[in-house]
Amino acid sequence: MITSILLKQIITMFMLMGVGAALYKLKFITDQGAKEFGNVLLRIIIPSVIVKSYIVEFTPEKFRDMWMSTGLALLGLLLAMGISAYVYGKRKPIENFASSYSNAGFIGIPLTQAVFGSEAVFYVAAYVTLLNLFQWTYGVFVMTGETENIKPKNLIANPMLLSMIIGLIIFLFSIPVPETVVTTIGFLASMNTPVAMLVLGIFLAKADIKDIFFDYKIYPCMAMRLLVIPLITLVVFYFLPIKNTTMVMSVLIAACTSVGGNIAIFAQQYDRNYLLAIKTVCLSTILSIVTIPLFFMVVQMLYM
Repeated sequence: MITSILLKQIITMFMLMGVGAALYKLKFITDQGAKEFGNVLLRIIIPSVIVKSYIVEFTPEKFRDMWMSTGLALLGLLLAMGISAYVYGKRKPIENFASSYSNAGFIGIPLTQAVFGSEAVFYVAAYVTLLNLFQWTYGVFVMTGETENIKPKNLIANPMLLSMIIGLIIFLFSIPVPETVVTTIGFLASMNTPVAMLVLGIFLAKADIKDIFFDYKIYPCMAMRLLVIPLITLVVFYFLPIKNTTMVMSVLIAACTSVGGNIAIFAQQYDRNYLLAIKTVCLSTILSIVTIPLFFMVVQMLYM
């Protein structure tokens, strides 16, 4: 059942990507417009999704779930970074970064919403926030090999962190939020899937798909990101004494998605192989239409 829902949602998302690619090819969206779409998504829309997920009634059970999902997110990310560091180290910074960080915000959140409903985003919010924090700290170190490039201002001004702090304050102190504000945040949050897919579609439209598919050197990295790391994470999670399977599977969705688009920004900023970074994003996004449903067939065998 879950695999079927996932597959339908992934197909829908790829159709939206096709719209984004077509709009770019037809020059209805320029490079500058695509960049602005991405900024709105990262600075407004995804933070709105995170804040909205915390506008729920405070209960001891919800409080426990919050810390447990945060712990799962931290464990999953540490596993991904540890495995990637062991396999690639400093020799291959792009592959190391690509294997470590999934596209939890653009793809993980829409898939979680489709399978488990908007309430389940509560379980993924910490993953998205921690992923961004690790990218701007450990990820910078991976790309540069130096800690001097890690800048505190990138953490303090991080929209994901700020939105999580706002959400936590609302949740922990049961702060009443006016209905008009909730509705506004809800409208912004509902834009996540279409806008994210348009942005990814533009990404794909810029790439030489034939060249990407026949660059066999990046396939081992794709296997790490889409299969090896998610499967190891699944095995570790399976032996944890957590009864809330919706929580576990929501975090696993975030962990098994394709390479996050930020890798291209980091590669460009720190003079790494930008073309390779683009290839990892595009190829992993295309391959994920097969790997995510396959992975969740295994998940269902263990948890259902």
